Amino acid sequence: MRGGGIKKVADLFETYRTRLKAPQKTVINTFTEVVSDVCGFSLRTSDVSYTPSSKTLSLKAAGPLKTEILLRKQELLIHMKGRLGASSAPNEII
Repeated sequence: MRGGGIKKVADLFETYRTRLKAPQKTVINTFTEVVSDVCGFSLRTSDVSYTPSSKTLSLKAAGPLKTEILLRKQELLIHMKGRLGASSAPNEII
């Protein structure tokens, strides 16, 4: 017998999940969805930019909105990891 037994389907895609990164637009769209779910207000995608090399989200939103997002930064980052995976999720929000 080759392969040594039955493998789970999820295990077959593990290499892709760990190597592939989410596109920049996907990260921004996911962030606006997470902000809507967690904070209760909507954020335009034009108010957010993402730098993949440093894994940093930059906000250009109005003062009160930006303050609320920065107060809940850790909670938002945890939700982003849950939706995108650890390799694609941003590490910082500024």
